[in-house]
Amino acid sequence: MNAQAAGDPQDSGFGPVEFRIDRSVPGVFIARVSGRGGDPDAAARRWRHFVQTARASGKSWLMIARDFDGPVLSEAGLARMMAMLSDLDLNGLRIAIVQPRLERQRIDELGSLLAMEQGGVVRVFEDEPSALIWLRHGG
Repeated sequence: MNAQAAGDPQDSGFGPVEFRIDRSVPGVFIARVSGRGGDPDAAARRWRHFVQTARASGKSWLMIARDFDGPVLSEAGLARMMAMLSDLDLNGLRIAIVQPRLERQRIDELGSLLAMEQGGVVRVFEDEPSALIWLRHGG
């Protein structure tokens, strides 16, 4: 199934995923993404969309909860994705990546380090409650 968000038109450019934007937590922009991962081009388009949408809604706290199957993004793919996002301003954003799958955490950790070089404050978590506590209170 192609990516779609509730109330948004279908967009196959986001890859074979579904995502849902959740605005139920005050101050936090949450995107829950599931489906097939591993495509750096689609991942870059999703990240750009989420960051721009969070900024447009006045949010500086962003949580991306991921539940992917399929291939894990390679280091070369991550480098390609980050190059595509090099112009994206992450300054002032606090980003929590929720990645419950151990086999995917290493590449997300590496990506978080690269995102910090672009001005973001980023951490990877295994669960949403821990991510939300960090977003709100730091640490």
